[in-house]
Amino acid sequence: MKHLQQTTPIHRVIAFIAYCKTVFGSYSLCTLFGMALLLANSWYSAAQDWTKRHDFAKTYVGISNYLVPNNTQGYYLNQNGTTSTFNREGYMATAIDIGATHFWGFADLYVSINTTQLKFQDEKITNNFDFGTFTGLRIYPWALHSNKVRPFMGYKFSPFRYLQKNTNQEQFQYTKVKSVYDFGIGFQWNNFYATAAYNFTPNTSFRSYISKQQSVSDTFPKHWFQLAVNYSFETTRTADNPTSKAANTYFATTNKHGLFLALGPSSAFPIKSSSYISNEAAYFDNKPMPNLFPDMALGYHFLKAETVLALSYRPMVQHRKAFGELLSVNRQSVLLEGYKFLFDYHGFAPYIGLGLSSETLSANSSLTPKPTVKNTEQWATAIVFGWDIRPSVRGDWWLLRTNLRYFPKLQLNYGQNALSFQHLEFNFIQFVWYPQKMKWHKKQAQREL
Repeated sequence: MKHLQQTTPIHRVIAFIAYCKTVFGSYSLCTLFGMALLLANSWYSAAQDWTKRHDFAKTYVGISNYLVPNNTQGYYLNQNGTTSTFNREGYMATAIDIGATHFWGFADLYVSINTTQLKFQDEKITNNFDFGTFTGLRIYPWALHSNKVRPFMGYKFSPFRYLQKNTNQEQFQYTKVKSVYDFGIGFQWNNFYATAAYNFTPNTSFRSYISKQQSVSDTFPKHWFQLAVNYSFETTRTADNPTSKAANTYFATTNKHGLFLALGPSSAFPIKSSSYISNEAAYFDNKPMPNLFPDMALGYHFLKAETVLALSYRPMVQHRKAFGELLSVNRQSVLLEGYKFLFDYHGFAPYIGLGLSSETLSANSSLTPKPTVKNTEQWATAIVFGWDIRPSVRGDWWLLRTNLRYFPKLQLNYGQNALSFQHLEFNFIQFVWYPQKMKWHKKQAQREL
């Protein structure tokens, strides 16, 4: 214990990342959490200035363009059944940015949802590298300030996807969650926020199947660039008023008015490979992302105790397709979860807890020579964590929540093999509505008239 007390914040973060890796098996997610921990440690203060908390974060939406000027060489199986090469062309990908600058301009948390892609030239073989949806963090050593250029270093992760169709239209897909490190500059003026960055992707190699039996060494893009223009707007400063102060004082002394409804888009990152794929059909994508799905919740926030008990529902669908065969997986999850908020740092309120879920799992496989349908119902445990963005501590009748859930043992057994459902669910932005709080605010407003 004495040794731990003497270590520096950086040493503690490195130790946290190493431990996190043993739990989740992913440096991508653990590095992001470690950077967030270092940032929080750097600017931590026990003081809670009411006005300062309403300047804590500023939301933005906009467009990013990712430029890959040079691409890698690809391989395919020609009509003679032998391996041939082709040149992949550079491309530009457009994405929708949703995020917020935090810690008074020292940090930027965001998602960047890739949409359309423009190839610079036509290609001999149909193929596509998709960056997926980035979740990222930029750290500014000097805080963003209007009409000032500021350097940043950043980290983001996303499911990189590759799709290729051979000359006979047989299709191969591959998905891998990849880390990306970026270095760039940010610029803010009026309500606009722009960034430009160089991006580096380590460990880009993977195996690409050109037939069911034959694979070749392949690589994702390693070096590329990003340019973004976003519109910033204030969502928390309006809560800096006497009514919000009165609400915060009142709700801090009672567990009343805690009923809430929540809804937001969510995603799930596969953490573990499926032995059923590895052993029965290695040409299938082993870790495809489930489609985006809704995260719906009904719960009660015990405001005085800063504890939540909630029931959430998430339906998930996952498809694998290769060489004319299809494997579809469906998961319906109803989770009873309880969690405790740890602290409130100027509107940033993290929580951690546990959950017990009822899982309905089904898989429909067209693998030859034995197409199968598999269904099961089972119970599963989960670790839940995340954070709220709270302008007024407990006084707001709506807020934005980030939910993460990890299911360490969930799988669908196939004899000696299994399909893994050990996912890390990530709901980046969920709208949380407190109807009882809203009713209280309305009554207060009428009294003030």
